Amino acid sequence: MALLCFLFVLFVPTAQVSAEQPIEEKLNNYIENYLKEYRVPGASVAIVQNGKIFYTKSWGVTGESEQPVNSETPFTIGSISKSLTGLGIMKLINENVIELDDPVQKYIPWFTLEDQQASAQITIKHLLTHTSGISTYAGLAISDKESNDTDAIKNNVKSLSNVKLTAPIGVKHQYSNANFLILGALIEEVTDQSFAEFMEQNVFVPLEMKNAGADRDSAYSKGYLSGYQSWFGYPRKSSVAYDNSGAPYGYITASVEDMIQYIKFISKQDFNHYLNEENMNLYGTPHIQTGEDRYYGLGIRISNPDSKDEMLWHSGSTPDSHAELFYLPETDLGGVILTNKNNVLEEEGLYYLKFGMINILNGKEPVDIPENTPTIQLVTILFICLLFGLFIYLMMSAKSNKIYIYKKGLLRVAGVTLFGFSIGLIPLLIYSVRSPWHTISVFSPDLSLLTIITAVILALNGLLSIKISFEK
Repeated sequence: MALLCFLFVLFVPTAQVSAEQPIEEKLNNYIENYLKEYRVPGASVAIVQNGKIFYTKSWGVTGESEQPVNSETPFTIGSISKSLTGLGIMKLINENVIELDDPVQKYIPWFTLEDQQASAQITIKHLLTHTSGISTYAGLAISDKESNDTDAIKNNVKSLSNVKLTAPIGVKHQYSNANFLILGALIEEVTDQSFAEFMEQNVFVPLEMKNAGADRDSAYSKGYLSGYQSWFGYPRKSSVAYDNSGAPYGYITASVEDMIQYIKFISKQDFNHYLNEENMNLYGTPHIQTGEDRYYGLGIRISNPDSKDEMLWHSGSTPDSHAELFYLPETDLGGVILTNKNNVLEEEGLYYLKFGMINILNGKEPVDIPENTPTIQLVTILFICLLFGLFIYLMMSAKSNKIYIYKKGLLRVAGVTLFGFSIGLIPLLIYSVRSPWHTISVFSPDLSLLTIITAVILALNGLLSIKISFEK
């Protein structure tokens, strides 16, 4: 009997390890194929189950000085920052400092939008759930300002004074960075601390997020180094600086170890006394529907609530980073993916990677990750080449005087059309993607450069056509 017990103890752990090894190998291969396809310079990934680390690994280098990435390397986490800002607000609610349904002006009397009467009706909950009526565009217009000012959050909120609401308050979900920027200012007003100081003392330290920071100085002091913008699929060291005013909605920095701590919190495996049960449940409760089976809580997204497929999650991106975080209550499984390269045209790849990892962990086949081919950029380059060819043709025709008189009227119309299109090209792009030009230029610098080149060549073709049409 004793011999049987000995053999059981001896061989069972070995069996568990051998069962886990194929999963780890599959994860390694799957993630590494993504990193290779998308040419990601640095990444860090972790999976947590039942409150314990199941898998963690880091690859590559940081930006700037190209230090090796490890589990303590901070990345900007993009809009996952909203989840942590929301948690900071919940902490203030938990301590009875503020209330969820309080008007924002109760704590920030100077806060106003263009409609002053409507501004007085916006509550903390409206901001947390993106139902304030402030548009996505207005939020992008005040984002990624690269500000280093210690009063950057307050000053940026004051710049919203001319913003018009685009939906009735409390009715429509319009995802907007402006909402969480205002919450950052509210935290500063209520606590008489900077946003970074408050988050350090009331979120990062209690949750043991040792490498996290919420302003430029603290981020860099804890090891943050900027990432890479993607040009035609290839990484190029970022030209966009850290934005102090962006911390509440997108510029918090954290390592994979920090995000493991946050996953432990939302899984209720640890830090159970950080919020009382009522506020903990309130934090992750679906408050507003954002799509089919998709909802928004108080800074966190929820898919398929109250089902076996329920997922709490958030994605995040800055001009030089992209991240995904998820937690599945049914299997008590959570994960985080941090990468230091981004282009808005490549972001769907990480979304597929997340679901592929979940499939592997559930014993299913991973999803195919889309190839990282800069199709839109290549098509634009082809169009530029055609326009350049047209310009050469017009130049040669003008020199040889081969434009017949009866064609000059048609050429004049074509010239005016081309020149008009050159003027309207950038406004048309802004309208079609519903993003300010600054956002387009930092989140897709290659496409923005190609758009400018296209507009210039269109204008040259138009002006040359008009000039030729008036020549005798």
